[in-house]
Amino acid sequence: MGLGPRGALSLLLLLLAPRSRRAAGCPAPCRCAGTRVDCGRRGLTWASLPAAFPPDTTELVLTGNNLTALPPGLLDALPVLRAAHLGANPWRCDCRLVPLRAWLAGRPERALYRDLRCAAPPALRGRLLSYLAEQELRAACAPGALCRGALAAQLALLGLGLLHALLLALLLCRLRRLRARARARARAAHRSSLTAPLVAELAGASES
Repeated sequence: MGLGPRGALSLLLLLLAPRSRRAAGCPAPCRCAGTRVDCGRRGLTWASLPAAFPPDTTELVLTGNNLTALPPGLLDALPVLRAAHLGANPWRCDCRLVPLRAWLAGRPERALYRDLRCAAPPALRGRLLSYLAEQELRAACAPGALCRGALAAQLALLGLGLLHALLLALLLCRLRRLRARARARARAAHRSSLTAPLVAELAGASES
């Protein structure tokens, strides 16, 4: 069965399409070749690191930068990632590195990450990241950074809870006032219904 004019044109465009088209979505200042994203030795820090990488990335190079931690979920957003080169970075082993440690713990291949060592804090300097317990990382977190963020989140939740309780109390007070008014009206209506025959009787007697 032969191809029609549209089918032949589509096939021709597909064959002539450049194979490096994926690089158009390559984050600056990295270089991309196929599904390999190379961001190594570019002086990247937490602030200058690309916010996201192509979802079909299979190999990510972050070697030789100034990274002390990675944003939470950065590597988890790459479902087909097979290897991440993370060496030669001054990793600060505190609570910010908990997501990276969790990601490393779930990797089937460990050889690529055996040389990841802590550069700070002093108590953990030189320790291998893959051998640190999560409690050690959380204990090394100073009262700042993520810890301050967690405290701020807890305070915000507490504030929302108090606001919710205040609104509920105001609503209950409003309902009580409405019920009191309704009861007062019902009593007034009941009294008027009791006094109405007497008033009518007195009015009839006065007319006679």
